[in-house]
Amino acid sequence: MRIHRVYITWGLVIALVPLLACGRSDSGGSWAGTIEPLPNGAVRVTNPAEALWGSQDSWQLTEELVLGETDGEGADVFASISGLEVDQAGNIYVLDRQANDLRIFDGEGTHIRSVGRAGQGPGEYSAANGLTWISGDTLLVVDQRGNRYSILSRNGEYVRSVRRALSFFGWVFNGGVDSDMVYEVFSVGREDDRRPVLLGTHLRGDDVESGILSASTQREAEAAPRFVADTLLLPRPDGPLYESFSIQTERGGMVMGVPFSGAPKYYLDGQGGVWWGHGGTPRLYHTMFQGDTLREVILSTEPVAVTAEEIADWESAPAIERFKTMGGKLDLSRIPKAKPYFDGIVLDPRGYIWLTVPGAPRQAIFTVLDPEGRYLGQLQVSGVARETFLRPVLRNGRLYFVGRDELDVQRIYVYRVSRAPKQHKPQAHDNR
Repeated sequence: MRIHRVYITWGLVIALVPLLACGRSDSGGSWAGTIEPLPNGAVRVTNPAEALWGSQDSWQLTEELVLGETDGEGADVFASISGLEVDQAGNIYVLDRQANDLRIFDGEGTHIRSVGRAGQGPGEYSAANGLTWISGDTLLVVDQRGNRYSILSRNGEYVRSVRRALSFFGWVFNGGVDSDMVYEVFSVGREDDRRPVLLGTHLRGDDVESGILSASTQREAEAAPRFVADTLLLPRPDGPLYESFSIQTERGGMVMGVPFSGAPKYYLDGQGGVWWGHGGTPRLYHTMFQGDTLREVILSTEPVAVTAEEIADWESAPAIERFKTMGGKLDLSRIPKAKPYFDGIVLDPRGYIWLTVPGAPRQAIFTVLDPEGRYLGQLQVSGVARETFLRPVLRNGRLYFVGRDELDVQRIYVYRVSRAPKQHKPQAHDNR
């Protein structure tokens, strides 16, 4: 499976890439899986159902901070979080789509400053939906309806902007930064043969030099690779791009996702490659931008079952009633019996792979693999409904994610990641 880079000349460059160095496991246990070379030079890692972690070396999550108040006028009252990042000093950066500002807190949750506001001027945003690091001291704010990427210093000061001339919008940013490029996931082709791609913008350019033209119609969207600074054809996923129910009438139409369905997920590693897979299939791949797949990881974990109560709760939503009123039909047999194996991929600074897993209501599950792809185990947080559309952040030995409590209030949750304390055998004492 390959990622192809398509240049303006439509030429394809395909190159073999050496195998990445293997990382060590964070466990002294015995692993029952296999690692085997494939004919194409890749490596296949087949995991057993048993976790490599034992009781003596498993990792633990310990709550350190919950940032976010129910009401009031403080900076820690969030309306609609659309971006989360953390720097090496532990400062927390929160992008709020509704307020169109960036709020910076220290590691204890104390507000440092807020920057930005709604508008079209320098340092202003319009439905900003993404936040990511370009380097250790430079932030990128994805201001999609403002048609630009705003570049900020680590303390939030506006530096410059680069034109974002892509016509599609998303609830949150889906992409990443690699070298001097920012990429966003898109899909091209006809409805029955859609293909995921990465569309890239040069961050070293300015509003004129970005080299991207808008794709305002479907025909132009399909031809977009001619005009973007860089286009990468992503491998086809093992399942459908999007499962939906739809209805078309003379007055319009409505499309809704099939609940609990898996979808393709991509994570740019920042080193010229991407980890990817389809949530409905227990497999991951690591593929370089200009070459073949380096690693295939097969999971043996069991997904969480979908309950009748969850389906009933979904059917009770106002959107479902609107869909039915329009004449839409719901084929409940299309709803999976189990939730996806994962709904997100992220790497920590040491190369460990964290898969976010849909759990029971108000439960956050994380499947952890070592850098080789060996299954270490799962970590769980109860009492919190994690916002699945926002990636967690792993930095400074901590896990940061956005979730909602029982009051449905959006907050930032911070957990320290540590090993379980060693169990020491009691020593015998001579009492003679």
